[in-house]
Amino acid sequence: HTGMEIFPKFSPDGSQIAFSAEYNGTRQVFVMPATGGTPKQLTWYNDVGPMPPRGGFDSRVLDWTPDGQHIMVRANRLPWGVRMGQYYLVPADGGAEKAMEIPEGGGGMFSPDGSKVVYTPIDREFRTWKRYRGGRAQDVWIYDLEAQASQQLTDHRATDNQPVWVGDDIFFASDRDYTLNLYRFVEGGDPVAVTAHEDFDVLWPSAGPEAVVYENGGYLYRFDPAAGESKQLDIEVRGDRPGLMPRYVAANEFIQSGGVSPDGKRAVFGARGEVFTVPAKNGRIRNISMTADAREIHVTWSPDGRSVAWLSDASGEYELYVANRVSRNSSRTAAQSGASRRPGRRTARESPGATRTSASTTW
Repeated sequence: HTGMEIFPKFSPDGSQIAFSAEYNGTRQVFVMPATGGTPKQLTWYNDVGPMPPRGGFDSRVLDWTPDGQHIMVRANRLPWGVRMGQYYLVPADGGAEKAMEIPEGGGGMFSPDGSKVVYTPIDREFRTWKRYRGGRAQDVWIYDLEAQASQQLTDHRATDNQPVWVGDDIFFASDRDYTLNLYRFVEGGDPVAVTAHEDFDVLWPSAGPEAVVYENGGYLYRFDPAAGESKQLDIEVRGDRPGLMPRYVAANEFIQSGGVSPDGKRAVFGARGEVFTVPAKNGRIRNISMTADAREIHVTWSPDGRSVAWLSDASGEYELYVANRVSRNSSRTAAQSGASRRPGRRTARESPGATRTSASTTW
């Protein structure tokens, strides 16, 4: 199917997974066995339809009740805006969902005993506002389901979001030091940073009974509150992976650069990361790079017609290569010096059209 399957959450006993999916044209909540099986649809209310990425998602699964009987879902059903969401309890065995007393919210989670919810009244996780200090900056609150009363836990001009509850501790992501890190709430004191990431933000923390899992720089990390340390997880997803099997591809649909030989009898193309020479009329098409594990770009023909030059990332950085068009023997002519540059970013030194004043060939 073409729709997404997102926001999965294990049940308290680990036997089921609740998630949002787009199997039938709208985003609904489903549940399925953790060992695999046919998903069962739990919600039937129309979603709000497509929204821009910054608008977030409807029917977002947040948590399970501790007894495993209900699933906490954030649904966009408030009358004052299609991006505003309210929490609902959806029966795991099926049945009508029930709105919770909290009037509006973003990320949230139950306390271990199910008597409270830690949450942010404002939802802003999907907006890319780095180091934001405006009126939509989030704070962490608690709602007591028995007393029907709320309590604000944080009051900082920075962003405090995605709160989770592990044992007696509440953790949340905050950019009060300008990079989102994981913090622990301290009653009567300042929150304490428990991670110290500097290059990338801590995103989408999610908690189980004993630990917090979050994303940072494209990797998953597990924070252990008992040990006070965070470790990167090694994730391996096994499957048949048909996309990795050798196959024929029409390279003419992926041409990146090209040129014509001085005599006009052949052309050279950089297509799908390989270098091809093509006859004007009759003859063979030749792949003169043959490097499945590297990408060649910016091809050009030498003025004397004997060689072809291109940039290749075979070494890990883009460098200049020259090959004899007949023998296909190639050699690297310009090793990159020290400074790291983004792949594909051309400089005078890397450009095949530039002149090198060393002992190498002049173009």
